[in-house]
Amino acid sequence: MLVTVTLNAAIDKTYRLPKLIPGQLHRTQEQLSLPGGKGINVARVARTLGTDVIATGFVAGHNGRFIAEGCAKMGIAPAFVETEGESRCCLTFLDEESGEVTEVLEQGPVVSDRAFEQLKGKLRLLASQASYVSFSGSLPAGVPLDAYQILIELVRLAGALPVLDASGTALVHGLKAQPYLVKPNRDEAEALLGYRLESETAIGQALRDIHSHGAQRVLLSMGEQGAWFSAGEEQLHFPVVQVENAVNPVGCGDALLAGMIAGRLKGLEWSAAVQMGMASAAANLLAVGAGIVDPEFVERLLRPTLTQKQEGS
Repeated sequence: MLVTVTLNAAIDKTYRLPKLIPGQLHRTQEQLSLPGGKGINVARVARTLGTDVIATGFVAGHNGRFIAEGCAKMGIAPAFVETEGESRCCLTFLDEESGEVTEVLEQGPVVSDRAFEQLKGKLRLLASQASYVSFSGSLPAGVPLDAYQILIELVRLAGALPVLDASGTALVHGLKAQPYLVKPNRDEAEALLGYRLESETAIGQALRDIHSHGAQRVLLSMGEQGAWFSAGEEQLHFPVVQVENAVNPVGCGDALLAGMIAGRLKGLEWSAAVQMGMASAAANLLAVGAGIVDPEFVERLLRPTLTQKQEGS
């Protein structure tokens, strides 16, 4: 089982527009509202791929009830901690003419010390029942800057494998707890390490340096350059899975992580599990909303890889 932790959950609203023009009135071609935040995106993709998932984190107010109820409708067991205020909305505008994506992210509620202690107690229990616990996204106001470090250490003691997808200070502190796996993207890795990843030599060095910061395994996503995986000695490159008619790139990193975890929970070796993640990321490109994949399409994308392996065996 997978438990996902979204400390700054949201309602993700996506608007599809013929053309986004600043200062003008717009009428949408299509709109979609979903429970969101990076961890909930992970939960949605993993559940679609057949994984049992519990989603926890903080929710607040009317938006929080929409998030929890929406998770339940998708087959994701909600186990959120309620806090004061109102959960945030995150807006995505898809410009069909240019293909550009514009995002506007609200701040979210201020989490009390009491609510953070409640989450620790809930997560300790959930982690004792789970194989993996994934931590994704930004920290809401009110939680300590080392929240991920605290929670990762708690999860490990409870017997689950902690996975981290964060940036900035949250990532720096989280790495101190030596997570089982971290999934930075290019920008996050460059900010962490202080140098550009403009060559394979630099990427190889980055993987080693992220290990030295505390990560046991690294899944480094590089956009159109694919992804690299390292468990220490061996570094594996996975090219992008090409699809036509891409709609929305938001959530591809979450789909990558979810597909990989789902693959591991199915008993796949690391290489095959990352391939499942890459196929999931490609499938995510075809949906208007983030963290939405067609499992049959994911399977079709994986078939050429499986055929190649059989022919080479």
